Amino acid sequence: MPADSVDPTVGGGRPTDGGHGRADPQSAARLDRLPVSRWLLMTMIVLFLGWLVESYDIGLIGNVLPSLTKIYHLGSGEKSLVSIASTVGIVVGIIPAGYLADRFGRKRVFITGIAVYSIITLVTGFSTSATEVIVLRLLAGLGMGAVFPMPYIIGSELCPLGLRGRFTGMADSFLSVGYFLAPLIAIWVIPTTTSAGWRTMFFIGGIPLLYTMLIWKWLPESPRWLESKGYDERAEAILARIEAAVVRSTGQPLAEPAAPPDVTIVGPPTAGRVPLRTLFTRTYLKRSLMLWVTFGGVFFIFYSIQIYMPTVVTKMGYSLTSAFVFTSIIVGVSIPGKYLESWVVERWGRKPVIITFTLLAAAAAFLFGFVRGAVPVILVGSVMSFFGISVDPAVKIYTAEQYPTTVRATGTNATEGFGRLISGVIGPAVVPFLLVSTGIVGVFSVVGGVAVLAVAIVVLMGRETRGLSLEEINQDPASHPTTAPRPTDAVSR
Repeated sequence: MPADSVDPTVGGGRPTDGGHGRADPQSAARLDRLPVSRWLLMTMIVLFLGWLVESYDIGLIGNVLPSLTKIYHLGSGEKSLVSIASTVGIVVGIIPAGYLADRFGRKRVFITGIAVYSIITLVTGFSTSATEVIVLRLLAGLGMGAVFPMPYIIGSELCPLGLRGRFTGMADSFLSVGYFLAPLIAIWVIPTTTSAGWRTMFFIGGIPLLYTMLIWKWLPESPRWLESKGYDERAEAILARIEAAVVRSTGQPLAEPAAPPDVTIVGPPTAGRVPLRTLFTRTYLKRSLMLWVTFGGVFFIFYSIQIYMPTVVTKMGYSLTSAFVFTSIIVGVSIPGKYLESWVVERWGRKPVIITFTLLAAAAAFLFGFVRGAVPVILVGSVMSFFGISVDPAVKIYTAEQYPTTVRATGTNATEGFGRLISGVIGPAVVPFLLVSTGIVGVFSVVGGVAVLAVAIVVLMGRETRGLSLEEINQDPASHPTTAPRPTDAVSR
């Protein structure tokens, strides 16, 4: 087993103290001064491979929906249920998963969620009715609820200062690769809507069960989380292994850690239960409301493309195969878009990226309903995808940065839960009815309008976090009122 892969949360041991809201003095300073290294790259790759699971699942239903519609004669209501069943499960399971991750550790929840999702998705391939598909998709979503936020929660806690946004953007490209692969696989395994190839799509969804072994062996538990719970010796064991691995891969000694930030973390104590109502206290209410609306509005663009693009393209009069090809191209352009996002998010800041990218995607959404012809559809759809999907990692890392370690998973998962309720359940549930009553123009006018609302909320209520450590972002101003932004923080907070 690699030296940096030991999971010290397994076995005995008790917290050394209960904690009273202090910053994580050792792990924060030691992690934030690490250079880019083979250890960091490999850890991030292993961690963010989990997003291939998420992306395949979201792309899966949009590509099997035309087959299920023809085989089971689905009406608008049934298509809505099939489309949103997994996301309903995610919304139900995501908040408890965040609580469990804050209570028992990020790594265990991540592994459990992938295992549950993979097994149930594999079983879905044996379904004999639309009802079975809906029920199993709902159950698979419960497992997926533990998977969606974990990569960027863990990544934010492991990545050094100044690399959080960049690595999240680059790693988020794994999602777009999965979105791109799902329709390509569908072209191969679903040649016609009467084929049993849709079952193969679900069978493929069981493969990530093998990935859980990779996570268990290679991914360390978050030292920040361990230290926040008082497991100082266990955090030290992982930190020592990480530092040794970095030194081996770079061949250079590490710089001395900076002095721990002399701040008191705002929020609940570090040990014991952190109830969900904490997010509605005076400390967190404003940021929670801002994040929930922003997440829901931005991700509505993403879900509209992922779930309904094949259906929309076929409604324009193109064949199912053409719809898969169009969708692959439109989604595929988000891959370079995310690399652009990863470059500018540490230069412009989180807020400017979210605002600029979302507004450009909203403009393309408004236009998309009016275009016809293969080339205009692909071009405008690609602009919508390039900016509307590429902005997602900025929203994700911005969300994880807004909460301290003791409540980070709870707050992040609650944001994902509410945001995906809006963007992945309510939105997709009404799209089939909007398609019938208002057509493509009405659907994408709503998509663009919701995105503009999200931008307005960020402008009015958001604060910039670029260039600050997680501990500085979440400090109690009353405890250290003289703390100033770092010199690299050109963007107003």
